[in-house]
Amino acid sequence: MALLWSASTALLIAFGGVLTFATVEVWHASPALPPTPKEVVRDLIVRRATDAQGNEASFRILLFTDEYRWRLSSVDTLENGSSHPVFTPEMTRVLADAKEVICIGTSSEEISAGVPFKTAQRLEEERAARRAEQIALWVRASLPKPMPIRKLNAGYHQPTDASLRDTSDERRVVIILVLDRDAHTNIDEALQDAMQRESDRAPIFHALLTQYSLSSQRPLTWTP
Repeated sequence: MALLWSASTALLIAFGGVLTFATVEVWHASPALPPTPKEVVRDLIVRRATDAQGNEASFRILLFTDEYRWRLSSVDTLENGSSHPVFTPEMTRVLADAKEVICIGTSSEEISAGVPFKTAQRLEEERAARRAEQIALWVRASLPKPMPIRKLNAGYHQPTDASLRDTSDERRVVIILVLDRDAHTNIDEALQDAMQRESDRAPIFHALLTQYSLSSQRPLTWTP
């Protein structure tokens, strides 16, 4: 009886140690994320998106409010650098929690009258690249530590039938945080997987995958 009691006690201690270890591992694997800052109207976490080789990455997609859409998308701000958004401390903490930051530049379907379509589209794709660059500069200025920043050029929004509607929604400000990734993850493929999986919950993903001239192509177009 004493031998059985000793064996049971040892097994209980061992099981408790394994359970404690597993709990610690889960805690480290799934840390609490900083709360959604007021700049963001939609905050979506996509975990374990995969590339073609099965490598994984987790993303946090931040869709900015109308106020920041206008501030970051206005012609004066983007072309002349006439204003600089000041992110809240909450937003800074969210950015600092990432491993990498992806800034997305877009351009609406509006084009200059009298310009050949192909030329106008190229000019708008260049504008989208400048938007990604400008957003990246502002993000970099807000980061408390150096961090890789990617600039994704989504390009020109394809023409729609709703020619009289407000097209400012096509210039939504989207910043994507890479929360974690395997060493050899292809970010292009993992990001496309994340957007495809969540396109129903976040229509902006469907738009990026199907309605913009560059982000609907494979591979994605990154600005140097």
